[in-house]
Amino acid sequence: MIWKDRALAAVMALAVSAAVTACIVRFAPEKPLFTPGQLESGITYEATGVASDEIIAVLGENEAPAELYTFWLGNECRNLETAYQIDVASSWDRRIEGEHTLREFVEEDVVTAIKQQLVLENLAAEYGVTLSEEDEKELAAEREGYIEQFGGEEGYRAELYKLGIGDESYRRLARTDYLYAALYDAYMTPGSGLYAAEDVLRAYAVGAGWITADHILLMSIDPQTRQPLDEDAAAEKHEKAKEILAMLRASDDPEALFAELADQYSEDTGRAAYPEGYTFTTGTMVEEFDSAARALREGEISDLVESRFGWHIILRRPLNVTEAVESVRLEYFDVLFRGALDRADMKLGPSLGKLDAAALYDALRAAQDKE
Repeated sequence: MIWKDRALAAVMALAVSAAVTACIVRFAPEKPLFTPGQLESGITYEATGVASDEIIAVLGENEAPAELYTFWLGNECRNLETAYQIDVASSWDRRIEGEHTLREFVEEDVVTAIKQQLVLENLAAEYGVTLSEEDEKELAAEREGYIEQFGGEEGYRAELYKLGIGDESYRRLARTDYLYAALYDAYMTPGSGLYAAEDVLRAYAVGAGWITADHILLMSIDPQTRQPLDEDAAAEKHEKAKEILAMLRASDDPEALFAELADQYSEDTGRAAYPEGYTFTTGTMVEEFDSAARALREGEISDLVESRFGWHIILRRPLNVTEAVESVRLEYFDVLFRGALDRADMKLGPSLGKLDAAALYDALRAAQDKE
């Protein structure tokens, strides 16, 4: 196959969107929403009678031709067959996920893939994100490599035919990986329109459950073998943990004493790297530690908390904003994209209903099975 999975994965994995609605450009009132196609060739037209360049979806001023539907349909079906070891062509009426048939599931995912692509392209246009000269050269070289690989222009276009697209759509699809990377670079660049400010990321981190907590750990397992200590050694550790807690309870300044005792007694091997505790979100620490830390107020010290590692004494600290912000910056990029996807009002054209999934996939498979 000519198409590279890396580009497909980047686009399909985009739960893409941004917390901006400005990326959706309104239609000029004099411009028709959907335009008829002229391209009476290719698998889309042959299987359904819909011209390959018929516009079937519009987002702002950005349009998707019918052959993009065919391409994403083939991709979705092949992914399902690989992941679930099923024959899609004989399973269209199979019920999955409750009341949905496989056909309904595929059709919905294909429309979502088109929407993701249009949102990505609109975001790039809104924020002035373009490909670098180096990117453009790499894309051109990649295309020329395919032409050479398939014995010339005719062979190259024949291979595209098997995917349900022409050269123009191939060039467009090939850019998606690069656009995604360029948007990410803009997002990570201070001063750009996409760059997330610290106060925004802090608010997101708090809402996502990030907290900071320190602890003193007396281990009930051997740190090398991870096997439980014998009964006497474990009992000795337990008693020492109770003594440390008693010292903290009797102190006039337990927070200051906590750091001193942690440095002296804690057996957590991560303390050297995190001397003021861990900044974390739900699901990243052992459950007993996580639950106990969240039950504390800032500055409060827990009773003994037992986990599979041993006995913890936990101090809830104020959120380490720097660590939290850096921890969520990467995931917030996807949050921005999901927001734009949710807000995007993509219009679907009347010809979409004529694109029969079964007929298209049968035609794609027949083309790909030919020598």
